[in-house]
Amino acid sequence: MHSNELIQLSAADLARLIRSREVDPVDVVDAHIAQIDRVNSRIKALVTVTFDRAREEARRIRDRIERTSNLPPLLGVPVTVKDALPVDGLRFTAGSAFYRNNVATKDAEAVRRIKEAGAIVLGKTSCSDMSASAETTNLIVGLTRNPWKPDHSAGGSSGGEAALIASCGSPLGLGADFGGSIRIPAAFCGVVGLKPTGGRIATDGHIPQTPDTVSEWNTVGPLARRVQDVALALSVLSKTPTMDYLSIDLRARPLLEPRFLSSLPVNREVAVAVETAGAALRSAGMVGQRVSLPFTKVAMESTGVLSREYLRPLRTALGGGEPVRLLDEFWAHYRRRPRISLPCLMALAMFSLFGPMVQALGYGRLEEIKKLRSIILQSMKPGSLMLWPVFPTTAPKHGFAWKLNKSPSYTLIFNSLGFPAIAMPVGLSNDKLPLSVQIVGCPNEDETVLAAAAALEKAFGPSALPPTSALSS
Repeated sequence: MHSNELIQLSAADLARLIRSREVDPVDVVDAHIAQIDRVNSRIKALVTVTFDRAREEARRIRDRIERTSNLPPLLGVPVTVKDALPVDGLRFTAGSAFYRNNVATKDAEAVRRIKEAGAIVLGKTSCSDMSASAETTNLIVGLTRNPWKPDHSAGGSSGGEAALIASCGSPLGLGADFGGSIRIPAAFCGVVGLKPTGGRIATDGHIPQTPDTVSEWNTVGPLARRVQDVALALSVLSKTPTMDYLSIDLRARPLLEPRFLSSLPVNREVAVAVETAGAALRSAGMVGQRVSLPFTKVAMESTGVLSREYLRPLRTALGGGEPVRLLDEFWAHYRRRPRISLPCLMALAMFSLFGPMVQALGYGRLEEIKKLRSIILQSMKPGSLMLWPVFPTTAPKHGFAWKLNKSPSYTLIFNSLGFPAIAMPVGLSNDKLPLSVQIVGCPNEDETVLAAAAALEKAFGPSALPPTSALSS
């Protein structure tokens, strides 16, 4: 099989072909390495590569296939890992220049599971400094660019992962999502990204660590170009048993379509994409319901909680163990001796100003979020789904992440509520940027979310390939 064919296959198809000996895992790894060599200089998605180790592992797997028929589900499939998660023996920076030369001595639990399933790690993908910005840039590799349009953002903080997967450099990857860090890059780059139910996939080893009070807001989850690959990854990563998402019947299930946030207007093309996706799910048998839910209150309470619980440890993480002093860091940039990327520093400055203001207005109560969650679940009965935007626009140009009208509120609320949510591509905008919608489910009903995502994939087709891939024609 030609290398261009191999890199366009889904992870599930690659695993099947490798197990049946129809393709050689060494050829699969080599094809993806060659594609990374073609695209990475343009998109700057990778921090660290491990090509020699990957080729050696592929050769071992080829020998293993000859000896046994009891093979794990991802055997021989190349994967990449966001650099917020450690991979034993590889450089582990978490996007921070303070950890430029740090090397991990242990796999994150999610990495251990995906390796145990037979996957081969090709490298670590770029993220913003300590995953603290929705723009993926850092002082180690610079700015990650959107594979559709290089002057537009790839999103963050898992932007390197989304950009590389969209460009066919990897069929499957691990990201992390504390407020939209999987879903926003997935939406901007036109791939599938799952934020699982809080606590369903282990986050052990993730840097930065999150305080116990908001630990389940942070999630590890998969990104891929196909729904079946995200489902396969969930089956490997989940701490609880999974079910076959294809066996779930969507007919007669409620599809809640809430009003958008009045404080964060959605542009026309995104609004039309949500409506079109809703029509597709209704055609699949779901029953649409227009509802009004207290999401603005959830967003405000969540911002206040983050300001109180997370701002101080984040500043310490960004400072390499000492709290960041904003004026000192701005002065360091002026002297061209920065220690934190400017987009991240700007985002931190805005959050340091806006977060305490939200607290001063009386927001920031965890118990109030729990009450609001109960109210929302009264409308969102078990088995029902919700359809919403991922972000108010398609991928904006670089430099958006510190602006209040480009906040991640449409995604953050589901981290604080603990609901599973997936970013699902549904075509392209008039200016050829990916359009995406967010499907949200009840807690621990991730598979129902995947079933709806599969229905949209059937209606709109799989993820399109961007020009950067050199395969879109």
